[in-house]
Amino acid sequence: MKSSDNSNKKDEELFKQAVGDVKPLTHKLAAPKRVQTSPIRAQPESEEIATEFGEELRYLRPGIQSSALQKLRRGQIHIEATLDLHGLSAAEASQQLPRFIHQAQLAGRGAVRIIHGKGYGSANRQPVLKTRVNQLLQEFASVLAFCSASPRDGGTGAVDVLLRKSKAAR
Repeated sequence: MKSSDNSNKKDEELFKQAVGDVKPLTHKLAAPKRVQTSPIRAQPESEEIATEFGEELRYLRPGIQSSALQKLRRGQIHIEATLDLHGLSAAEASQQLPRFIHQAQLAGRGAVRIIHGKGYGSANRQPVLKTRVNQLLQEFASVLAFCSASPRDGGTGAVDVLLRKSKAAR
């Protein structure tokens, strides 16, 4: 045991030599308060069905860097125009959406938002417009990426779209 005591003392001396005249920092900051969280309970199947249509939309055209989608999701790309499809039928939305995308691209807009709603007012409370918007956006060559908006901007009831700049706007 004496050899280990000597070893510890030598280690302490070596440490003090290496550190030199260091003084410990003092501060008057309180320790961060710990927030207690309650556990998340599992949902029964019937509740899962009710929230199923709240799923996020996310699309990235092949060949486009994933960082573009990340910037869009984080709100780092300014939304320059918005189209609100609330209350329209799927057929009406199918006419309005291509016109809006085309005009936005011609105007040189880089990002737009489409509000489709969550489907609460639809038959069987299913998201008819959301599904249609998802399908249509993937068909446009000018759409590079899209994702559900942030919760403060409509969440899963709206989609932010990244557009390719038109040749005329470049």
